[in-house]
Amino acid sequence: MLFVLRYRNGEPEPLDMELVRQVLAPHIVDADEDLTNGARIRTADGHEVELDINEVCIAVSRFPTGQFFEILARLVDRLGAGVTLADRPAVLRTEDDRSHLPDEAGRDEAVVVEMTGPALEDFVNGS
Repeated sequence: MLFVLRYRNGEPEPLDMELVRQVLAPHIVDADEDLTNGARIRTADGHEVELDINEVCIAVSRFPTGQFFEILARLVDRLGAGVTLADRPAVLRTEDDRSHLPDEAGRDEAVVVEMTGPALEDFVNGS
C-alpha cells in the first residue's frame, strides 16, 4: 500500500485537486467530476489501477510495475508531495521536504528518490 501526501510543518496539507485531475485525466477510465469516489486509471501498458482520493491523500493498495510509476512520479512531483509506504521508508522529492515530514512518519529514515518512474519503482520494489 502507498499513500501520496503533502506535509507542511508536520501536518498533512490539502492536495491541489485540480492538479490531481490534470495529471490523471489522460488515464482516467472511471471517476466522478470531483474525484471524491476515487478513480480508476489505465496505464499506457494496459494495467488498471484503483486510486482512493480525498483532499489530503491519494491511496493505492495494488499497483503494477511499469507505466503506473511514471504517472505516480509525475503526480508526486507536480503536487510537491511525498510517498508513504506501508513497509518501506517514506519517499521525498528533495532533502528540503524532510523538515516538513512529522517524526511519526519516519522523518529520519525517509529517502530522497529522483521523481522518475524507474527510480521510484526501483525503490518501492526494494531494488
